[in-house]
Amino acid sequence: MKVIDSMWFNTAYGHFGFVVGENDMGERKLYAGVVGGHNQNADEQTILSWGHKVNIDMMEGLIAKTTKSLGVKGIINLF
Repeated sequence: MKVIDSMWFNTAYGHFGFVVGENDMGERKLYAGVVGGHNQNADEQTILSWGHKVNIDMMEGLIAKTTKSLGVKGIINLF
């Protein structure tokens, strides 16, 4: 699987990454995992081989929750 892109998060407890991979058919999938953090290429391959396939719909739902909707009451209170 070919690496298209990756994003990394470093914490006191380790290194976590997202990797977009593309298979021979041109299909792209997003994987996530915890790695050693010493070699980006090796870490990307580890995540593509052993990482968790990310559910994009679930992630979009989670991201949508980062902004609050005013709703009807909130809009009325603006006036």
